[in-house]
Amino acid sequence: MDHVRRIADFRDRLERTGLDAYLLTSPLNVRYLCGFTGEDSTLLITRARSVLVTDSRYEEQAEREACVDEVMSRHTPMAQAVAGACKAFDVRRLGVTAANLTHAEYLAVAAAAGTVEVVSRPAGIAEQMRMRKDADEVEAIRASVRTAEAAFREVLKVVEPGRTERWLAARLEYEMRARGADGASFETICAAGAHASMPHAVSGEGQVKAHGSVLFDWGARLAGYCSDLTRVIYGDTIPRRSDALTKIVLEAQAAAFGKLKPGNRCGEADAAGRTVIAKAGHGAEFGHGIGHGVGLAVHEAPRLGPGDKTVLLPGMVVTVEPGVYLPGRAGVRIEEMAVITRDGCEVLTTLPRWPQELGASDRTPRGRDGGNLVAGQEARATRIGDQCAKPERHRHATRDARPSRLRLGPSSAASRLLAVPDPSTSPSPLLAATRPEAQRGSRGVLSEAPEGTGG
Repeated sequence: MDHVRRIADFRDRLERTGLDAYLLTSPLNVRYLCGFTGEDSTLLITRARSVLVTDSRYEEQAEREACVDEVMSRHTPMAQAVAGACKAFDVRRLGVTAANLTHAEYLAVAAAAGTVEVVSRPAGIAEQMRMRKDADEVEAIRASVRTAEAAFREVLKVVEPGRTERWLAARLEYEMRARGADGASFETICAAGAHASMPHAVSGEGQVKAHGSVLFDWGARLAGYCSDLTRVIYGDTIPRRSDALTKIVLEAQAAAFGKLKPGNRCGEADAAGRTVIAKAGHGAEFGHGIGHGVGLAVHEAPRLGPGDKTVLLPGMVVTVEPGVYLPGRAGVRIEEMAVITRDGCEVLTTLPRWPQELGASDRTPRGRDGGNLVAGQEARATRIGDQCAKPERHRHATRDARPSRLRLGPSSAASRLLAVPDPSTSPSPLLAATRPEAQRGSRGVLSEAPEGTGG
């Protein structure tokens, strides 16, 4: 990851705000900008310097990871340490992001800062930058998706009557870690039968039934980057009602994919899918947005929700997850991940969407070339590209045809797909096709002086 470029881009944006410096308190923002993965640390970026404020527990880690000018090891409360750094660098106006500070933390910083004006901003600079992923980030997310899918294929082999939701969720998280994941992106959801009518059901003691359904919502966190997928599987047969709901959900998903291209607004994708579900008579049973951004956080901007005006741009990675939930009876949600490209989108997930392709026969291991799931194939992205704008090409969306996985050829390199500058922000492209390796600048380790000495 090119942290030198990210900090330079952040600084360009900082200058346009009229602020002298910005205090980043979110661990994800700190990691994004300088690469440091520890805790209880903040990043101060001025117009000329970048300083990681940490403590003795993380000094060695910071020296190895943090791509900053200086590491400050504090011996006082964080607010006082930040105030000392602001005084040392002649900061007069300090920006903070309201969503990343509690009210008490904000008051502590403002009180310690003294004459420094602390400006609380509703939207953070780092969050805006994180909306568009560069080629390295897309590959990291792609690897996270592959890890999650491989773990799910393994778990399919042990889904059998009598297994509890809690056991299957735990096994899925274990399989992701066994394949190198840092952990799950979020608490894995395994909902058997009618329990799936709760969009965010909590895995419990419910058991898999021979003729029942199981909904899995899971994701891996790999090298910090998240994935997020949902699939529904069935036992021996698929109930007629569930079959009908699945067709509706897949048609809604195809309609949303048709709007995933640069220049469209996020709300348009939501409206396209929501209209399909409403026309099928289930508008009241689909309450959440049709998707959200994914990156270092499993839920981040942009949001594919009703009326959202955010313009889609190349490099945005989003989920598309329509669902229909009949309280106490059934729930169907199918979730994909896609990255916006220059001319459409590329689907990053590769698992079959249709439940029959994830059915009981796939839970018996097969030979290298024989599995229905995607066994014997390397996980690969399905390139949608400009076909995203043509939902009629998604045969799985129609009511009179059984869905099949799209096979539109191998995906292109992420760097080529995403090499489009953002005309609305910094003149330096966020998504250049090639990146110089981040060079760690020389820096010193400072021991913070007592409060009031300036240094």
